[in-house]
Amino acid sequence: MATVKQVVRENDFVELLHPVGSWSAGARGTVVEERDGHKLVEISDDQGQMLDLVSVTDAQLRLISKHSD
Repeated sequence: MATVKQVVRENDFVELLHPVGSWSAGARGTVVEERDGHKLVEISDDQGQMLDLVSVTDAQLRLISKHSD
C-alpha cells in the first residue's frame, strides 16, 4: 500500500520533529506563512498567546491536523 504524504499549508497545526531555536522536538504550532520552501510557524501558549515564530522546512514538521476551509 502506498503512503500518501499530506502537504502542510497555512493554518495547519504542526509539530516540530527536531529542536528549533529554544524549542524542543514535539513543540506544536500553527503555520502562518509559506515562503521560499520554508514555513513560518507560530508557537503559542494554551491561551493562544504567541510565544515565538520559527522558520522551518517541511522536513522538520509533522502534520497534526489540517485547517478546514
